[in-house]
This record gives sequence, C-alpha cells and structure tokens, in this order.
Amino acid sequence: MEQPPVTKPSISATEDDASLTLQYEVTAIVRERTGLHETQAGEIAAAVIAGLSARYGGDRLYVPVLRKEQRNAAILQAFDGTNRAEICRRFGISQSTLYKILKRRRCPPP
Repeated sequence: MEQPPVTKPSISATEDDASLTLQYEVTAIVRERTGLHETQAGEIAAAVIAGLSARYGGDRLYVPVLRKEQRNAAILQAFDGTNRAEICRRFGISQSTLYKILKRRRCPPP
C-alpha cells in the first residue's frame, strides 16, 4: 500500500514550534539559574524573548559557548559542597570534571 506524501509543515507551524521551544528552554534556564518559581521564570523568559524578537527577529543569532574560565567560576560560585549532582546537571559536566575544577581551585597552577 502506498504511503501518502509527507507534507512539509507550514512556516507558521514551524515558527510556532520554535517559539514554544524557545519559551520552554529560556524558562527552564531561568528556573535553573535563579531558583524562581515557574510562573515568575516564565514571565522573565517571555520578556527576554520579546526583547530578542524585537531586536533580532528574523535574524540568526549566534550564542557563543562560555569560556571555560567563566563556566568554572560560575560552577565554583554555585557549588555549596552538597549539590554535586545539581551542578553537574546544570552545567552539563561529569562528576570527574567537577572534581578537576574543585582541585584546581585548591591547587591553582603556577
């Protein structure tokens, strides 16, 4: 039996999906980084997305990776000695990487 042709989603459907994905991701980031409740994080995310859309709507926006030194400083600031799993998940690192960062803090290179 012949399958019906796959229809390409309309541009508006694709844009809606991208908007929803962006809203979800920015809300999640705000919650993870600040600990705010989802309602508050969603409001902040909506404001950030509206601002980005007003300034860069229709353009491709390059988001550079944090330099390791910046990332490591943020990790050290967020680490409280008991939140290893949370830090690893939040920053997308392994526990061994976390331990290396902590070791460098205690014994900085010459």
